[in-house]
Amino acid sequence: MRRLLPLGAMLAVGVLGCGSPAEEQPAARDETVRMFVAPEQVDCVGVAPMRCLQIRYSPDERWQLFSEGIAGFTYEPGYDYELTVRVTPVDDPPADHSSRRYDLVRVDAKTPV
Repeated sequence: MRRLLPLGAMLAVGVLGCGSPAEEQPAARDETVRMFVAPEQVDCVGVAPMRCLQIRYSPDERWQLFSEGIAGFTYEPGYDYELTVRVTPVDDPPADHSSRRYDLVRVDAKTPV
């Protein structure tokens, strides 16, 4: 019986010392991206009908609808924008919200069209 006690204690320490796979993965990090914004918003549908920005991450890409919004960015129609934006993962977002937060770092260019 005395042999089982130390073995049981060793197993308990071994189990408690192991982390789950989720704990072993590095935490998601913020990412800084370059974003281009078109001079016109377009009609789109999110939770309700709304106006969306048209964005792309490279001048060679096609425009895509963007309904999330960029904190700190004030859009004015009639301008092409080139922005630097910080994208931050959001833990457990509500069902009707994005899993990413977008924050303006700087306006690199604002060109009238």
